[in-house]
Amino acid sequence: MPPPPPPCSLELCRDQLKGVHMAMTGSMKRRRSTRESVGAWEEPGRSFNDAIAWITQQKRLIETAQWGDDSAAIEQQLISHQKFHSSIQRSPEVDRARDDLVGPARDKGNIHALDQEWDSLQQMSFGRTEQLRELQEIIQEISKEIMWVNDREEEELVFDWGDKNIDQYIPKKQEGYSNLMSALEDKEKDLNKLKAKVDALLKNNHPASDKIEAYKDTLQTQWSWLLQITKCIDTHLKENGAYSQFFKEANETYGILQKEHETVRRKFTCDKNTSLENLLELVQGLEREKEKIMDNKRQVQHLVNKSKSIVRLKPRNPEDKSSSQVIVKALCDFKQDQKVICKDNEAILNDNSQRSKWEVTGPGGLDMLVPSVCLIIPPPNPISVSLAHKNEQYYGAILSIWNQLYINARSLIAWQYCLLDIRSINSLNISMLAKMRPEEYRLMIKNLETHWEEFKRSYLGSQMFADEDKSNMEKQFTGAQARYDQLVVELPTYSQYYEKHCVTNAKSSGTGISRAAKKVQVSSSTSRSLSDLQALRLRLEAAEGSLSQHVHICLGDDGAHECGLRITQLEQRDIDSIREEYSRLREHILKELEGMKDSDKAQFLRSELGSTNERLGSLDSSYAAFLQRLQALMDMLESVARAEDIVKVNEARLTEKDTTSLSPSEVEDYISELKNIKAELDQKKEVVAAMEAQLANASHWNGQVVGTFHRCDLMLSKYTEQVGLLLDRWRRIQGQIDMRFQDLQLYLPQLQHYKQTSSSFDEWIDATRKKQDALQATKIDNVQTLKDNINNQKALNMEIKARRETLDSVLKDNEACVTSVKDYEAYLASYTSGLETLLNIPIKRTMLKSPSMDLNQEATHLQTRYMELFTLSGDYYKYLGELLKNMEELKMRNTRIDLLEEELRLLKEDMQDRNSKNKSLEDSVARYQLELSQSQNQLLSMEEVKQNTALQCNSTKESLETTQNQLADLNDQVGRLNYSLEEEKSKRRLAEERYTQQQEEYESVLRKRQKELETVSWSKVEVEKSVVTKDHEIEQLRQQLAEEAARIKELLKEISKLSYESHSQYSEIVKERDALLLKLQSSDKDKDRSLGLEEELNRIKLSLDSEVRNKQHLQDENERVKKDLSYWKDQYEGKQSLIRQYDTDKERMEREKSSLKSEIERLMRELRELEETYKNRLLAIQKELQDVTIVRKNMETELKSAREPPTLDGATLIFDGVRKPVTANQLLDCGVLDKLTFDQLVKGQKTVPGVSVDKKISLKGTGPIAGVVVESKMSLSEAKKQMLLSNGCADLLLEAQAATGHIIDPINNKKLTVEEACARGLVDIRDRDKLLAAEAAAMGYKDSSASKPLSVFEAMKKGIIDRNTGLRLLQAQESVGGILDPSLSVFLPKDTAIKHNLLDENLRNALNKSPACYLDPDTEQDVSYGALKKRCKTEPHTGLLLLPITEKLDSSKLIFDGVRKPVTAQQLLDCGVLDKPTFNQLIKGEKTVPEVSVDKKVFLKGTGSIAAVAAGPLGKMSLSEAKRQMLIFAPDSPDSLKHKASMSITLASPVEAVGEQEPVGAIFDTESLEKITIMEAVNRGLLDSITGLRLLEAQACTGGIINPTTGSRLGIQEASRQGIIDDDFATKLKPAQKAYFGFEDVKTRKKMSAAEALKEMWLPHEAGQRFLEYQFVTGGLYDPEVGCRRSIEDALKMDWLDVRSAQKLQDIRHHTKNLTCPKSKLKISYKEALDNCLVEESTGVRMLQASTVSSRGISSPYNVSSAPGSTTGSRSGSRRSSRRSSVDLGTPTSSSLTTRYCHTSFSNFSSH
Repeated sequence: MPPPPPPCSLELCRDQLKGVHMAMTGSMKRRRSTRESVGAWEEPGRSFNDAIAWITQQKRLIETAQWGDDSAAIEQQLISHQKFHSSIQRSPEVDRARDDLVGPARDKGNIHALDQEWDSLQQMSFGRTEQLRELQEIIQEISKEIMWVNDREEEELVFDWGDKNIDQYIPKKQEGYSNLMSALEDKEKDLNKLKAKVDALLKNNHPASDKIEAYKDTLQTQWSWLLQITKCIDTHLKENGAYSQFFKEANETYGILQKEHETVRRKFTCDKNTSLENLLELVQGLEREKEKIMDNKRQVQHLVNKSKSIVRLKPRNPEDKSSSQVIVKALCDFKQDQKVICKDNEAILNDNSQRSKWEVTGPGGLDMLVPSVCLIIPPPNPISVSLAHKNEQYYGAILSIWNQLYINARSLIAWQYCLLDIRSINSLNISMLAKMRPEEYRLMIKNLETHWEEFKRSYLGSQMFADEDKSNMEKQFTGAQARYDQLVVELPTYSQYYEKHCVTNAKSSGTGISRAAKKVQVSSSTSRSLSDLQALRLRLEAAEGSLSQHVHICLGDDGAHECGLRITQLEQRDIDSIREEYSRLREHILKELEGMKDSDKAQFLRSELGSTNERLGSLDSSYAAFLQRLQALMDMLESVARAEDIVKVNEARLTEKDTTSLSPSEVEDYISELKNIKAELDQKKEVVAAMEAQLANASHWNGQVVGTFHRCDLMLSKYTEQVGLLLDRWRRIQGQIDMRFQDLQLYLPQLQHYKQTSSSFDEWIDATRKKQDALQATKIDNVQTLKDNINNQKALNMEIKARRETLDSVLKDNEACVTSVKDYEAYLASYTSGLETLLNIPIKRTMLKSPSMDLNQEATHLQTRYMELFTLSGDYYKYLGELLKNMEELKMRNTRIDLLEEELRLLKEDMQDRNSKNKSLEDSVARYQLELSQSQNQLLSMEEVKQNTALQCNSTKESLETTQNQLADLNDQVGRLNYSLEEEKSKRRLAEERYTQQQEEYESVLRKRQKELETVSWSKVEVEKSVVTKDHEIEQLRQQLAEEAARIKELLKEISKLSYESHSQYSEIVKERDALLLKLQSSDKDKDRSLGLEEELNRIKLSLDSEVRNKQHLQDENERVKKDLSYWKDQYEGKQSLIRQYDTDKERMEREKSSLKSEIERLMRELRELEETYKNRLLAIQKELQDVTIVRKNMETELKSAREPPTLDGATLIFDGVRKPVTANQLLDCGVLDKLTFDQLVKGQKTVPGVSVDKKISLKGTGPIAGVVVESKMSLSEAKKQMLLSNGCADLLLEAQAATGHIIDPINNKKLTVEEACARGLVDIRDRDKLLAAEAAAMGYKDSSASKPLSVFEAMKKGIIDRNTGLRLLQAQESVGGILDPSLSVFLPKDTAIKHNLLDENLRNALNKSPACYLDPDTEQDVSYGALKKRCKTEPHTGLLLLPITEKLDSSKLIFDGVRKPVTAQQLLDCGVLDKPTFNQLIKGEKTVPEVSVDKKVFLKGTGSIAAVAAGPLGKMSLSEAKRQMLIFAPDSPDSLKHKASMSITLASPVEAVGEQEPVGAIFDTESLEKITIMEAVNRGLLDSITGLRLLEAQACTGGIINPTTGSRLGIQEASRQGIIDDDFATKLKPAQKAYFGFEDVKTRKKMSAAEALKEMWLPHEAGQRFLEYQFVTGGLYDPEVGCRRSIEDALKMDWLDVRSAQKLQDIRHHTKNLTCPKSKLKISYKEALDNCLVEESTGVRMLQASTVSSRGISSPYNVSSAPGSTTGSRSGSRRSSRRSSVDLGTPTSSSLTTRYCHTSFSNFSSH
């Protein structure tokens, strides 16, 4: 829109001139007296007013023109306005006005005003064009951006974030996300520019600002939502990237471990044939390989830690079926309707079959659909955790393989060295040994011993050697050692021999005589010394060998004991004797050396003594060190065992619990337990300290052992690791205790606070609900009561709203507790898992029942209860507000009606005044006519004078011309007046026609509402009469106005004649010059009179205008009164219904009041009786106490005199059974008495009366139902006589009494036999036989073939009674106390009864199911005897069970008003007008006769016949009158209807799930009034294809396709052959047909129902749910195996459904609305479709009404006829927007006002 021009002085002057001109034109007249006179302002002409009116009308059209809701509509408006703009470029009205104003009397002011109006119109039109273009442009831009955002949103919503092709889509998605964010940044700049444009338009107050702002808000909402989605995408990319990276690394690590495994096993293999050099290289290679293996350990541990934070992607796939619930977490806030899920909230995934949206159960237990991109399935991922543990286990396996290979290689190396040493020693001989130095051959034996010890250590874990190899090797070692010892012993002898041999050789050769002589002398004592020295050396070697056995200890579970044994063995070694032997031998050798001259021999002996002394000293020190080390080891092992026991005990105590408790006391107890554990650990710290000290001591003594070979470093390193592990476990226990103590210390106050707040909040909800119920129960009688109730409800509502914060606080406390519990459980699970990993021992775990689930359920329960209370309070507050508003509006309407009546009265008086004024005007007009006639005569005379004196009147021509001009002006004014009168007449005719049309429409509405007006009160009738009177008065006024207009028209005609005849008066002017002046003066006077007449005519015109406006006002007022009348009719009917409801409630309250009053009187009477009874009993008890005191004293005396009580005989101890006595022995045999009680009875420690009280149930039972109680108690027979109980119900209860032992007289509290009861008249004599048959259940059935009476079970087996009767009698006995044994006359438990052949397993199972064998007296439904007993009241002073029943009215006294005569409720029940539930409510007083009469009005009074006809202006008339005037015809006349419809249809009642119902079988076309098939309805466009397919599915899955002609069922193929459906539909209907015939199981060949197929996933969920809903609402789920319907209870028992699915089916209000109503075009469920069907009486076919145009004005979204560009609401052959005499037989149940239809039969007639 271009900006408005700036104000300037010229425009300001124009505006001022226009104002002056308009002011002057309303008050000044333009008058010309002479030609030279100056023109003055006068009123504008008619053409000017028409032009201004036309311009104003065009402006109004521009102002009220529509803008359009979308770009296409705006384009259409723009085109339309361009056409409009072209049409206003030229206007005949404006041209005519301009010509008139530009004429001789140029009116510049009006011309200027007209030009200004014309310019403003053009400017407004141009402005609208610009505004439309601006609107179109901005809407197109916003729509384009919205479409862009929606496209991005749709792309992201449908993206699958599952694990399929994750490695491929993650890089692409990351790139796409980067591009999306860049695009969003660019788009944000565009949106900011667009926002600036929008803000500018809004700031300039664009006329379509509301639409622009709506589009702007939509774009803003969609943009914000897209930004939320991008955040979710970012989270998905991070989590899914981590998911992909983890599995990639895990798989790569697994591959690396596989390669490592193959490498180790392939590369590092060895056996006994492997050379020593290769073995040494192999060991080096293993050590290098271990470094690589340790590198993998870090990666494996990294994956284990990372696996706990990996999300789950598998469950995102709908094909993945998880056995457990899947928890999802929201990534952003999302709101659906009133359901909200916030960020980080958790929910339960219910259904993810749709990729874009998932069905979840959110916070508060509310089901909602949430976009899948907003949800993530949080860690832990069991697959990732399992894979990480798998890699960890694989790594452990590789490490164990490496250890094994390393041990194998080391053992082979030791074996090889041993073999080399053995070979070297075995290769020695005495000559070789003699040539060697002692150090050399001693080193050989020492190496052998070292390698042998090495071999023994490595042999233990090696796979290369068996026990046989060890034995062989040990033999070789022993042989080599023996060989060495033998050579060493022989060495001195060989040396002597060698020396002797050398001396002999020297003598013979003659050389070296002196040297050889010295060597020859060897005494026998020296040889003995050498032998003793060799023996001592052998003892030393034996002692050293035995000591080396204690170097390495094979420590197991009994290591300390083994250490003790070895200490004992070491202590038994005699080292001192060796030392003494050495000292003796040393002294002997030293003596020999003193006289020995052989220096070599002396040196040899001294060296041997020195080495022996050295070895002996080493043995002493090693012996002490070994002994100390063993002692230290034993102490260490004992301390380790003690510490390990403590650790294991506390670890077991810590792993006992996986979670915490919701009980604060239990949490406090566990905290105390943790404190005790902590204190115990603190007390036992010295155990750990002692263990460390003993380990240090053992290491110290191990270091004191000489030589690394004799040290046990490996073993100590192992125990060092074990001690370190124990210390770590000890610290973990302490840390775990501290952590648990801290967590529980934090959790306990949270839990206590939550328990306190939740319990108080729960109590508040209960109290508030009671307040709400009390407010709703308050009776509202007047406005003040209603206001008080509203104030109370408002206060309560405010209180409930204020409690929202409390609820949020409770929920936060709940969430905090849940978080604490989950964290606590996670810590506990982490500790247990770490313990498993640390010890490599699986810990047995139980199924974790987390308290967090209970907390979540409590939170859901609290939130649900609060929302229920909040909704109930808000709805009731709105209801009260609307009720107050309606009552105030009713009061205001009544006041307004009074005011309208007063206005009508004043109007009537005003009309009378106007009539009087019109009468005076008529008199004035008559006078004017007389004066005009006189003026006419004068003018004639003047014309004659003019003719005679024409030559003499030249001087007077100017005055004559002036007169002529004045007359011409007068003629013009009269012509304009005539034109105005003609226009007013045409307007009046149009108004009269509109009024007549409205009158006819009003009369037609009145005729349609005639049925409703019958129930309006007399006050309403008076109002209607007053309205009719007002209409009559208005009609009279209209006639008077018409007469006035006619009179004025005649007057104008006369004036016109007078004006045309005035020319003849000129002739009179010339007759006489002298009289001319007088005549001119008279003419001036006549002129003045004419002007006065003109003014009077103007006044008459104004009066007529006023009258027209008054008439229009009256018409508007009349329409408003009619609308008010219609409104008050509706209000009156609503109030009447409320009054009836109030009256009903009042009657019910009065009945309840009288009932309570009688109940109070009865209770007072019983109270007085109880007082008297208790007084008597008190006196009797006091007397008995006195007697008991005396008896007790006597018994004490007798007891003192008797040392031992006498032993009684069990046969003499008699108990009172049900019908006869029974002994204690019999009670012991049947299990009623236990052995202990029997012994106490026999010994006199217990009495028979005392035991009888304990065993009352078995001996007497709890008693059957003794009678009934209404206002007072009465027997069953009496209730039967008074018709309070039906015959069947009373007879069954009496039989139950007889079967349990006695007939009970509740009035006198006596038990009688059947014969006694008949004799006393307690039961009807006609019932005697069947009661005796029932009594036989207690006494036994007589049978000639049996020696004793038969029990019920035996009688059933012999066919004496049938199974149902027996089951009913046994159920009564079981409810009283057990199965009654007729031979013992006591009640026995079912297990004992089976042993005594009173029952079998089948009967016990049947009794356990509590079969419904009796009748409920209130509902007449089957019920079990136990259920009836639970409803009984126990009479305090007698203990009798009395069944409360509702007092019923006599159905014969419930009289309804029929068509011609009264009819009773029983007759209506018999003829089917009343159903059984309604009849029961009537006789119970829950419903009244007037209430039911309203519901059954159609059957009792009918809908009313055609009472009269409406004949347009003639009004309504009777049928006879209409026939006489030939407005209607006789049935046989040719102008009557040609034929009647052949259908008789019934409007079906709402379908209830009782019995089998027929599905929708056909469509009823309300326009052509014909029944058509569903396929035909689809082809005609009455029904969309999806709805048609759904309706046919319902037929197929409930028995077959319905033939609408006959109502029979057909198969799909037969229906297709007959043309009822086409081939395409036949293919689509096959799954639905299988739902009826069954789905065949390929394994079992069993036919599965639709429910079973859905459960086994043979059916898609959506289709299966539809089939189940169709079957349920038509009578039950179909069982194809047996060919019958199943109830929901049966389906639950047969495991077809779970509880949730069953509840979903039973909640018919929330069935899926997957149908489009062919009549209203609204979404409805199949249940609602059935409720709105018509039923053809001849075939029983249900027909769904259909029309091309919605009864709600909505076209079907699937109807191609309603597509853009098509004729709106039409189909082929129908007129535009035409209903073609369609009938409306009811609307869908979507209306909130009507939920039930009457059974109405009627016939419809079809037109040509």
